[in-house]
Amino acid sequence: MAAQDNNSVHHPKWSYVGNTGPEYWGDVEGANACKIGKQQSPINITNVTASSAAAPVINYNQSTDVRIHDNGHTVVYTPTTEDNTIQLDNKRYVLKQFHYHTPSEHQFGSQNYPGEIHFVHANSEGNLAVMGIMLQIGEANDVLRVLLNGTKITTLNDDEFTANKVDLSALAPVMPTFYHYSGSLTTPPCSEQVQWYVSKQPLTLASDQFDIMSDLYEGNNRPIQPQGSRKVEQLSN
Repeated sequence: MAAQDNNSVHHPKWSYVGNTGPEYWGDVEGANACKIGKQQSPINITNVTASSAAAPVINYNQSTDVRIHDNGHTVVYTPTTEDNTIQLDNKRYVLKQFHYHTPSEHQFGSQNYPGEIHFVHANSEGNLAVMGIMLQIGEANDVLRVLLNGTKITTLNDDEFTANKVDLSALAPVMPTFYHYSGSLTTPPCSEQVQWYVSKQPLTLASDQFDIMSDLYEGNNRPIQPQGSRKVEQLSN
């Protein structure tokens, strides 16, 4: 999960390679948690415990304009309304932004998927809940096509672009199995107390759609972090 940094294109403080890569993120100002945190993300999802807790209720039912911005580490897609939400423990979490990593950051059985989208939500108290949805090459996704066409315009013009009336419901998994654990942002400052809901059910996209993503940012995935004593719960639908 990437924190938004509008200046990072011109003033990179961290990256995924070399002497500004993940090994050195803890040296970035305000990012000590990247080095000393005990509940870091991503993880290899294993040693799962079945839970009777309810999975997130996804309410991506309202079309919205989406601002598209390249922050130098990934492409960030920001809805202009707060109508698309998830429900967790009777609390409403608003979708604030989503972005992608290629290959995936989380692993299943020590294996990466080609990519992963992080849907970042916050409740009224500022607590974060992130859905991690795997990406797999297959059938094209019409909504992703619209967003990726906007992505090409954004990168070509080095400027923000807005895609109009985007139906985000086509990006939500249908009857997914979610794996829940307590983790962190996957980019500096690596802040913890982020509630993760990772779905193994992939969202498919065509190979040409995936190429747009990977051509821009191939390898923008943080290495796997120790699970430690944390539980990973498989949630019921």
